[in-house]
Amino acid sequence: MPFVDPNPQYWREYTNLQKVKHDLIHCYLQGWLPKLGFWAGRVVYFDTHAGRGVHPRGQLGSPLVALDALLSHSHREKILNQSEVTFFFIERDEQNLALLKEELANRGQLPERITCETIAGNCFSILEDLISWFSEPSRSLAPAFFFIDPYGFKVPGRILRDLMKFERVELFINLIWRELDMAMAQPAQMAGTLNEVFDGESWRDWSGEVDAVARAHQTVEGLQHLTQARWATYVRMLGDHQATRYALVHLTNHDAGRDLMKDCIWNTCPDGGYYARKSDDPQQEYLIKPAPDLSPLCAWILDRLPCRWSSLRTALRSTLWREPHLNQMIREMRKRSLIDGRNYEGRFSSKADPELFLCETDDAA
Repeated sequence: MPFVDPNPQYWREYTNLQKVKHDLIHCYLQGWLPKLGFWAGRVVYFDTHAGRGVHPRGQLGSPLVALDALLSHSHREKILNQSEVTFFFIERDEQNLALLKEELANRGQLPERITCETIAGNCFSILEDLISWFSEPSRSLAPAFFFIDPYGFKVPGRILRDLMKFERVELFINLIWRELDMAMAQPAQMAGTLNEVFDGESWRDWSGEVDAVARAHQTVEGLQHLTQARWATYVRMLGDHQATRYALVHLTNHDAGRDLMKDCIWNTCPDGGYYARKSDDPQQEYLIKPAPDLSPLCAWILDRLPCRWSSLRTALRSTLWREPHLNQMIREMRKRSLIDGRNYEGRFSSKADPELFLCETDDAA
């Protein structure tokens, strides 16, 4: 029987959670496309559950958000001079796919070297075929970004693991946390499904954790371990009563990908919470972005001194903070006479890379 979209209500509303998801995709692709497109020869984007393309009030769905990230890019011509860019939009629901095709057709003829392919079918079967095809020794997969936005939480973990084995693949996964968490609370009934999601029984190690935020964090760490991704970066999407509804998880093996996604999350969630709220107005525009509380970063720096500025910059990648936060905090701490620095040039700057050390205080004397 034809597959039917199990959640048509999704297309009748557009909340802040959908806006944040789309903002992150657009922001990341704006940075990712030139990083790969300037040299790769071909770059590929996959949307596994592409949907209809447009919401009733005109807000774009993820396929058109991704396409517009290239069409509106200030370096579009340079990217296309060096690389072809192909968008694959996969959708099982026939009505959704027909509407998406109409929206793409309404865009008119695309610039040369941009191709959009719509595919009807089960995305996981399609991805299995793709993995098998490109695993042949004579073939190689172009740099690819996969947006995996399932209708439920039943995403086969082995597919995620096998995709991440390719050298330049990045995954952006909508982890349907609430339903997954409910399944982990019923291990007797849901063990088979959970074993498929995590490609084994690792989920048992954290499913009993009392704190829901800690369970979500450990689940993301479980996905990272399963896929052997170097970096896992995620933002929690809060629904009613500020409970985690789902999480957007980015997996990459590249430092530049980690840094870029951190930048995008801070841009989208400027108060530094690494979460987004459904209750916020998606039409809201920040006149003045809220300033994050950098006091935890101050303590993090103090714990690591003495060391060079560059050492702090390297260590920072594993935290949620960005390099501009680090540089700002170091300068503020020096003004407050908490720290100082020394180098052969006598300059205090990130480029000069001084050795940073704690200043002596009267109490210490």
